[in-house]
Amino acid sequence: MLVCPQCQSENPNNHQVCQQCGTSLTQKSCPQCQNKVPLNEATCNECGAFIGTVWQAILAQPLANNEEQTPFTPSGKYLDLGQRYQLWYGEGETPFKAIATTATHILYQAEVIDCQPLQKPVLQVLFSQASDLLSDAESHDPTPLWEQMGIPALAFPYFTLKDLAPILPEVHDGWLENDIEVILLPDRRPWQPISDLLINESLLTLQIIYWLNQIVILWSRLSTVNCCQSLLIEENLRIDEDQSFGLGQLYPDSSENPPSLQALGQLWQKWFEKGGYPSATKLAILIQGVASGEIENVTELRLDLQDLASEQQMIPENDPPKITDSSPTIPSFSSENHPEFSDELLSGSLEETPTATDTGNDLATAVLPMELVGFSQLGCTDRGRQRHHNEDYFGMNTEIHRQQSNQETTLKGRGLYIVCDGMGGHAAGEVASKMAVETLQDFFAEHWQEQFPDYETILQGILLANKKLYDVNQTNSSSGSGRMGTTLVLMLVENTKVAVAHVGDSRVYCLTRKGGIEQLTIDHEVGQRAIQNGIDPKLAYARPDAYQLTQALGPHDNNYVLPDIQFLEVNEDSLFLLCSDGLCDNDLIDDHWETYLLPLLNSTQSLEKGLNKLIDFANSYNGHDNITAVLLRLKVRPKISFNNW
Repeated sequence: MLVCPQCQSENPNNHQVCQQCGTSLTQKSCPQCQNKVPLNEATCNECGAFIGTVWQAILAQPLANNEEQTPFTPSGKYLDLGQRYQLWYGEGETPFKAIATTATHILYQAEVIDCQPLQKPVLQVLFSQASDLLSDAESHDPTPLWEQMGIPALAFPYFTLKDLAPILPEVHDGWLENDIEVILLPDRRPWQPISDLLINESLLTLQIIYWLNQIVILWSRLSTVNCCQSLLIEENLRIDEDQSFGLGQLYPDSSENPPSLQALGQLWQKWFEKGGYPSATKLAILIQGVASGEIENVTELRLDLQDLASEQQMIPENDPPKITDSSPTIPSFSSENHPEFSDELLSGSLEETPTATDTGNDLATAVLPMELVGFSQLGCTDRGRQRHHNEDYFGMNTEIHRQQSNQETTLKGRGLYIVCDGMGGHAAGEVASKMAVETLQDFFAEHWQEQFPDYETILQGILLANKKLYDVNQTNSSSGSGRMGTTLVLMLVENTKVAVAHVGDSRVYCLTRKGGIEQLTIDHEVGQRAIQNGIDPKLAYARPDAYQLTQALGPHDNNYVLPDIQFLEVNEDSLFLLCSDGLCDNDLIDDHWETYLLPLLNSTQSLEKGLNKLIDFANSYNGHDNITAVLLRLKVRPKISFNNW
């Protein structure tokens, strides 16, 4: 089965486009030149940019018995018999690098290019089947079943600690071939080593304590699968683009020389010495105690870290970095992204060695409260290259309150953001879109004083805008004036709370580093309604009325208007885009978001330059209609306080 990269639905292997959303299943756009490139190509044939999907391959070769060990060598340019995973290495380089040795195996690492990136991996299918069988079995030990199904033993620790994702990478694929075990992991080499951040960046002491405590908790969990060595290999401890901690892979412990907590303390001590941290601070003294072997107990170490965290809540930092939208994002920690920070940790209950059952589904979903640290917004409208006047209209109302002290900076923000695409001919479309925006602005100015608007309040505002437009249409009908109308997308924001409502085919997108691009709205048009009723997308949009709106403000009374309203919570840095169809037509956003929107998640990037670049591209790519866009960038982090420990 082919998994659609846009909507994640499964499609038969012979399909060219997704049967659910119409996305191509054979090509993707080069992020550099926008050229369409076959999915199995590693580089763009137009500009030469690397566009392949890279996986880290880990191989386990049995040690030879009483014979000289023969290094593992490839039998061809592919790692697998199905020729899906192509070995990727430079000229003169060795494809396989030895990384560890156990009592029974030697482990190698290699990079591969996925030539069938949309194909569902075999191992994921096997693991899903095993999970179904285990749910009906009496035994709670899954190892025998995994072995019977041919799942490589290399994958067992990853499956056992599956609740630690995404700190721990999830196994993408794996197999057994001639006694050689193979697993594929996400390529985390582009991530920044945590040592670089601790040595070269100015961080709050509380932030450092939080990280070290996270590593100690991982030490306890990794000890259950004998992989504590994973925390002693400096390049294996990394930070992703969203400043979240993660491991590159798991390294097995040596039975002859098992890793110790003292070795972990010595690694921390090396970071502190290279970073030039004062040696007389309580944190430095604690690290010295671990490095010298004075502190040997994980529970004792976690209690000491908790005490230091408590003190840091009361002691201001010396010259703490100011938090602004243009400052580097302070590393974020969320128990949604880091499930081992569960209620067990938040309540202060400390176990020597937590087990997988200690952090079950209920506990693992605990989420630290988030707070706003950056709030930027910008709107722009353009007539386009073929229209003589602009029937789009947008409105923005933003309130930002920043409070600073010698200990912290807090940011409170809320705003109302609206985009309308008018219709009706002559000046009617311009009147409709402007009237709708102004009506909603006046409504929420009156009805949004304290509490965040609920579903009924938002619906009431939209219906009021529709009634005003409809009443004008009814009044003018006797004079023969055309009936006017408008689409609507509306977004309300209060700190990390978001509400989105829409009528028509204008859209709202949300972009995050982890989730990529997501279209939050579903177009109210005939073709989309047909798809939702089970019609193939090609057939649905082959009909002549496919793009005719099924919902709009103005043409009909309130009995015919049913807006879609949804509520969201922002748990990571997010970029929201509200736009008219002049921008998103012809899959512009779906195909080119990595080039034009993804960079704007970085707070150092100018929204104005980015939006102007996007509008210029839309005019050359589409240009047949008015183009309107509103961008909203929200930067967040968890609230770090004693109550979170």
